[in-house]
Amino acid sequence: MNDPIKIGIAGLGTIGSGVIKNLLRNKKELEDKYHFRFQISGISAFNKNKVRSFDVNQFTWFDNPIDLAKDTSIDLVIELIGGESGTAYDLAIEAIKNKKGLITANKALISSHGKELSELSSSNNSFIGYEAAVAGGIPVIKTLRGGLILDKINGIYGILNGTSNFILSRMSEADKSFEEALLEAQNLGYAEADPSFDINGLDAAHKLSIINSLCFSEFPSLEGISVQGIENILTLDHKYANEFGYNIKLIGSSSNIEGSLRKEVSPTLVKINSSLGSVSNVSNVVCINTEYSGTLVLEGEGAGEGPTSSSVLSDVVDFALDIKHHLFNKKHNKLTAPVSNKNFIERCYYLRVFLADQKGAMSNLTSILGKNGISIDQVIQRGGIHLKDEKNFTPVIMLTHPIDSESIDSAFSELINTDLISMDPIFLPVLKDNL
Repeated sequence: MNDPIKIGIAGLGTIGSGVIKNLLRNKKELEDKYHFRFQISGISAFNKNKVRSFDVNQFTWFDNPIDLAKDTSIDLVIELIGGESGTAYDLAIEAIKNKKGLITANKALISSHGKELSELSSSNNSFIGYEAAVAGGIPVIKTLRGGLILDKINGIYGILNGTSNFILSRMSEADKSFEEALLEAQNLGYAEADPSFDINGLDAAHKLSIINSLCFSEFPSLEGISVQGIENILTLDHKYANEFGYNIKLIGSSSNIEGSLRKEVSPTLVKINSSLGSVSNVSNVVCINTEYSGTLVLEGEGAGEGPTSSSVLSDVVDFALDIKHHLFNKKHNKLTAPVSNKNFIERCYYLRVFLADQKGAMSNLTSILGKNGISIDQVIQRGGIHLKDEKNFTPVIMLTHPIDSESIDSAFSELINTDLISMDPIFLPVLKDNL
């Protein structure tokens, strides 16, 4: 057995602490099963005196995490600080330049600096593992970097953010408001004090950009990804979506449509009993549509100490076994710049407006929709149902026949300038495939 792999770990929050405990707990099994030994040669975090679930004094403390990457005795740096810039970025760059292995759970870092990291890792022949950056304990990255590397991927759909899935699930299943479900998520530790990136879709968009780079050979970027969050979804939207046979989920999707890549994060109606529609709480699910292997469905816990630290350990094993891949499946010079959405595909939409309780309002609404080429498939309008502050307006819920989003934008722009509706209307895509 070779000399032990010497590991430096920066960031000792929930995930960092979990990684240390997981490494120590599985030390003998890693030796027996994978024939390597390791040593935690240094740790670093913002506050050494913070109470943690392990004893920091059993390891060498580094006040400056960058020094982990400069220490000649350390072979592998695990970055669990978070954030797309600052110390996390500096540590990653320093580790690669010093020819250390790098493991990170930082999706914002990979998404925002993937092009630079790809070039650096190629020129330094470096190992970079980031399984924990997307979908927690689900082996999405390994599947795309290894298992499907010779297959052609036509599209990918997934629930990539556990916090938003918990909120939407509680709204639907427990009849909670958005604010109540968010507070519950925060109390349970599923949402940060500032949950903006989770609820506005940016966290899922960062993850989708990484998946895109592996599936479609482009540098990761938020450019070209249409992003819509869950802030405007109401409890009644869940009730009416259920009546139509759907659940509302925040879906990240990329699909190759007639040679053009459409990339999107949006609350979406998915069939209740589908792989996407049946996933509840903080779980994630990823559906990969391939040319030769059909549709693969990967489901599991998308966040938390256990699943995420397990993914980090899987990268530690790859480093120990000297398993290397190109960062995004291809050489740096074979990757392309991300392409923006250029096509407006036709698909069905869920429309919700609060329509004035006045004579002729429904007729005027359908006239405006029809003028913009929008044909209604199903509609729900129940008099007497109002929001607390919308006493003179009734929710009208519609499912459309296939139409492009430009037409809906045009119709809604016209509606907003009338006295027919109260509150901004919403429209959500409907995913007809039973994924």
